[in-house]
Amino acid sequence: MSTRADRIFKSVLQIVAIGLLVLMFAVILHKGYADVARLAGEHRGGDFWLALLRYLFKNLAGG
Repeated sequence: MSTRADRIFKSVLQIVAIGLLVLMFAVILHKGYADVARLAGEHRGGDFWLALLRYLFKNLAGG
C-alpha cells in the first residue's frame, strides 16, 4: 500500500472508531436516564434518593 492510501485508511478507521465510541456513550446515557426516570416514577420525595443509592450500589459491577 502506498503511504497516501495508508493515511487515508487510518483516517477512515479513526472516524469509524469515534463514531462507535459516541454511539456507545449514547447508549449508556440513555440507559442511565431511563433507569433514573423509572426510579423517579416509582419512588416519590426523599424515598427516591434512597432508592437511587440502593440502585447504584446494587449495580456497581455493571449488572
